[in-house]
Amino acid sequence: MLEVLHSLANLSTPLHHGVIFLFNGAEENILQASHGFITQHPWAKQVRAFINLEAAGVGGKEVVFQTGPENPWLVQAYVNAAKHPFASVVGQEVFQSGIIPSDTDFRIYRDFGNIPGIDLAFIENGFIYHTKYDTADRILTDSIQRAGDNILAVLKYLVMSEKLADASEYRHGNMVFFDLLGVVVVAYPARVGTILNYMVAAATFVYLAKKASLPGNAGGRYVRDLACATGVAILSWFVTLLSVLIVALLITLLGRSMFWYNHFYACVCLYGAATTGKMVFIHTLAKNLYYGGVRLVELGDLYFDVSLLLWCCGLVWLTHQGLCSAYVPMLMVAFPLATRLLLAKEFKHKGNHTSILIVMKRCV
Repeated sequence: MLEVLHSLANLSTPLHHGVIFLFNGAEENILQASHGFITQHPWAKQVRAFINLEAAGVGGKEVVFQTGPENPWLVQAYVNAAKHPFASVVGQEVFQSGIIPSDTDFRIYRDFGNIPGIDLAFIENGFIYHTKYDTADRILTDSIQRAGDNILAVLKYLVMSEKLADASEYRHGNMVFFDLLGVVVVAYPARVGTILNYMVAAATFVYLAKKASLPGNAGGRYVRDLACATGVAILSWFVTLLSVLIVALLITLLGRSMFWYNHFYACVCLYGAATTGKMVFIHTLAKNLYYGGVRLVELGDLYFDVSLLLWCCGLVWLTHQGLCSAYVPMLMVAFPLATRLLLAKEFKHKGNHTSILIVMKRCV
């Protein structure tokens, strides 16, 4: 904040709007300082938007995990200005659902000041947070530089924006937003996302229905195999969850609870191995018992369709609940389905060429 203040103070171009830097305390004591400012300070009435800086870990990338409410122009400001974007609407909806037992000053400014804002936070190495190891020397200068680049760029964009003068005019729904490998942020209105989600779901059900309506016994056999494979997939999830819980219980009984938290590879070996082993076991068992005469290629196609079906059900449910996080199952359905259809068309196209060449050769 001091470096951003220093940079703004040395700008040659006059700012269109004022900037208040609020260094407040008492956050962990029921957010008293932010509440006192937004409800009692005379400057609070002049604030039209805010950027809240948080830390739920030490270093790493600072992620945008809350925006708004219902101010898509703020998301667009971040999209247009951030040098190193890292954002996801999934974090926003998970955090605001109350699943994570935590809170930030963002809620105070939003609920008591009716002010839109952006909430950013460091989340890496969360096991150090609020412990005796949470010291300044553990914060990497690269993380501070990255955050400073983003915050300064977004702040410059906002203080020159005409929308900041009367932000209430631009409140029109939520935004779906997510970054692609930290290079660019994709953002579009939630209502557009709803239409897109239902279109993808409809295309998936048409694709599956076409297979189920094959002539003769092929359609009925496909439906039975699809239902059985879906049951196997769900059973594998249940057995995997059960195996992971058993491993966690054994570690707890041995008095080594949470020892893996700062040992990534130990976590992978313990829980990753249990998860992979159980899923492979369930699917291998199903193949040997039920799909004894089915070729591996056909079995792969069947489980591809099962994946589409399950992700599509999740897509429809999340979209019906009005959650912007539905973009995740949408991507998990849209790209595999499009790839499958394009490849099928390509192979069919090549097959037709082959047949023509064979006929021509025979004619000669």
